[in-house]
Amino acid sequence: MYFDRKEFSNEELIRLYKSILLPRMIEEKMLVLLRQGRISKWFSGIGQEAIAAGATLAMDPQEWILPLHRNLGVFTNRQMPLSKLFLQWQGSPDGYSKGRERSFHFGNKEHHICGMISHLGPQLAIADGVALAHKLKKEKKISECIEFLLNNSKPSGKLW
Repeated sequence: MYFDRKEFSNEELIRLYKSILLPRMIEEKMLVLLRQGRISKWFSGIGQEAIAAGATLAMDPQEWILPLHRNLGVFTNRQMPLSKLFLQWQGSPDGYSKGRERSFHFGNKEHHICGMISHLGPQLAIADGVALAHKLKKEKKISECIEFLLNNSKPSGKLW
């Protein structure tokens, strides 16, 4: 098998691999806990880690990203502390939304992540508004909305 590494160094390839590996390890553990009945819900993104990680890593950290569910790689690749992420997931007052919800449907201004409001339609309008604000301010920035769909039980990701 031939692997075309393009211009990537060993260090860059390892960094990219780790950016996919961390969310996968978390996902696998959460699915075990779900099957054991120790947690009540988890929206798995297994098989979609590269989309969330790649989309996030392609952006400047100061650019806004609008993830949907199954986008754990967005949060881990924006370097959000895992301890606080899991406090958020548990609905803790010490989480990002101060216990107002128990999921990863939150946003964080410091990490330029816009919280999920619904599925793709409304998120696209927000991303458009962010992009328009950048254009009006003559900033060379983008906004990015990630959509994940399950089609016939096969994951497919679309980037908008």
